[in-house]
Amino acid sequence: MSADRRWGIVATATRLAWLVALLPLADRLQAAPPIAASATKINAAINRGAGWLVAQQHPDGAWRSTSYTQLNAGPGATALAAATLAELNTRGPEASAPGAPPQAALGPALSYLLKNLAPAGHVRDASGADEYPTYATALTLIALNQLPAAEREPHAAAIRKMQAYLVAAQVTQPLPNKLATADDVGGWGLVGGDPTDPSSFRTSNVSTTRFALEALQPVAAEHPETFARAKAFLARRQQADGGFAFLSDPLDQLNKAGANDPADDKAPFIARSYGTTTADGLLALRACGLADDDPHVAAAIAWLNAHPNVDAVPGFAADEVSTAMADGLYYYYAASLVHAMAAYPEADFGRQSHALANELLYRQRDDGTWANLASTMREDDPLVATTLALNALAALSKNQPEAETNPANQRE
Repeated sequence: MSADRRWGIVATATRLAWLVALLPLADRLQAAPPIAASATKINAAINRGAGWLVAQQHPDGAWRSTSYTQLNAGPGATALAAATLAELNTRGPEASAPGAPPQAALGPALSYLLKNLAPAGHVRDASGADEYPTYATALTLIALNQLPAAEREPHAAAIRKMQAYLVAAQVTQPLPNKLATADDVGGWGLVGGDPTDPSSFRTSNVSTTRFALEALQPVAAEHPETFARAKAFLARRQQADGGFAFLSDPLDQLNKAGANDPADDKAPFIARSYGTTTADGLLALRACGLADDDPHVAAAIAWLNAHPNVDAVPGFAADEVSTAMADGLYYYYAASLVHAMAAYPEADFGRQSHALANELLYRQRDDGTWANLASTMREDDPLVATTLALNALAALSKNQPEAETNPANQRE
């Protein structure tokens, strides 16, 4: 039996084990009935969700998951919340509910994140603990980039330090320990950490790369080699169908959609493109400064146009294992997709923003939160799902009509 076949059996077994853990998804949410997703209704949903999120903030300005130890130290969850609060604040104070404005929570969050930067420049907790340091640092910078210049200026030194970290954390060459290969050059890895420590690098993925590039975009002109390497990385990672998968190894379990079945025993496995990474890949290409008519950009847009789903992550097989995996990614997908929609509103998939708003409004729970039945991406934790849903709705609220006049879109 070939090595590929053995890995295929292992991959299938692992995916089946995940399915057993996700059996409650037999009662998964049905598609949302039509709702009038006016800006008023979206803002009302945002204010309910933001009120809950702000209430979960700790006195030191951090958010900490009570469900997952990987998000319990504070930096990871707080950076995600800060990026979302900054997005919410761009709506203007008139859109926020009195008593729980996101503006009041963002300052303490940024103070917490910036207070204990590691010597290498990444975000960490006062205890020295870090959580997904490249993600957290990039998200912190994305939050800061949305502040008015006068509010950003006091943090100039910290901003430069974090930018330097992200530049240094890019994979620039293969490593002898094989934690980074030639295929990883130009991207950013999941774990991160001190760039001078070779063991801190991990296999580059499309998601971390997108956030690193978006965080560095304001200083792209200062780092032409960084962005040139990233363009080459993304070109290699884009698949023949125009979409993206998380990693280049088709049998790695982090490629949530799995691999297409080979035509025969000698053919290689090929990772399936899927919605979350294709939206991320498109946004990463845009962050690199590629024009709308660039062939790589056009191919990614074409993939999303061909898979305009807003109620489920597209690209997965129709079996129960794959459906369970797709469900676990939904709120991350919504947050990535809406930013792609905002960037390309005239694309076919970009015209689905109203339908996506309907879906998110329908899924909000009575207490203002969102949560996923699936635990594969920790979206069963309302802290994670609510933050992602709010991020999506904040962008959607800027592009929805004040009132919807089509009776077919009304829901009693």
